[in-house]
Amino acid sequence: MCESYVRLQCDPDRPKGFHGEITLNALRDISVSNVSGSAQKVRRRKTDISRSSDAFFLLSLQIEGGCTVEQRAGLADLAVGDFALYSSIEPYCLHLPDHFRQLVLQIPRDALLERLPNADQLTATRVAGSEKTAAAVQSSLLGMAACIKQADPVVRACLEQVLIDLVATGLATRSGDGAHLKAHEQTLLIRARNYIAENLSDPDLNRYRVADAAGVSVRRLNEVFQKQDQSISLAIRAARLNRIAADLRDPRFNHDSVSTIALRRGIRNLNHFSQSFRKNFDVTPREYRRQNWLRASVVAAVDARRI
Repeated sequence: MCESYVRLQCDPDRPKGFHGEITLNALRDISVSNVSGSAQKVRRRKTDISRSSDAFFLLSLQIEGGCTVEQRAGLADLAVGDFALYSSIEPYCLHLPDHFRQLVLQIPRDALLERLPNADQLTATRVAGSEKTAAAVQSSLLGMAACIKQADPVVRACLEQVLIDLVATGLATRSGDGAHLKAHEQTLLIRARNYIAENLSDPDLNRYRVADAAGVSVRRLNEVFQKQDQSISLAIRAARLNRIAADLRDPRFNHDSVSTIALRRGIRNLNHFSQSFRKNFDVTPREYRRQNWLRASVVAAVDARRI
């Protein structure tokens, strides 16, 4: 995996039964690959980043199964047909279930930023394959990826540019007001979201501390967040809920109560937390965990029948 993409840490759920496959087509500047395998967690850590000078965006398009993409304070749950972007210059984590398959594109950062200046703000954001534009992009990406091997060098060079354009087009459907963020505003957002993600366990985390870490006033930082229809406080709340949801899905925390997980992520008022979680995910935290346990049990039962 490290040879095909960037330096990574891959942890299979079941080391003895692990299987996986990567079919890679490398063009001049980008690479296109089909990846499949059994359940695993793929992490890009700070230590991995420090050992590499390359800078890429990666896009995962789900073909079979699901995938959860986490980066900074963002979390994207992908179903078949959905896709999401993530960046190699910041830590990220992919949670991949059994029998997943996805198309992965690796694109130089500069090439995508030329087309979509706010691409950094769209990482770990789900683009639903059910949307008309995204569906057209998804179909085109799959079709062109299938042509790469047989294409002559001239066609391959053209395909490379078209693939980058398609990725930019698909992501632009989620740009919203963030598309007109200036470069220094993007930097502010990245700094603020990184600080939020790294300090979620602190119950005293608030907008004043985030603004101070970003080096601007609360008023100025809120103006930047509002261009994405958010506020600093809402960003903190959303990041906490997403992180708790990820912990509730994580088998390592199966023996921890919902309250324990919530308190560990900086929650003080458990009643208010439960209401906020239900409003965001349409189910209570306990029901959310139960649903994920049931899904995991179904997958395990299917695997047992196959064995």
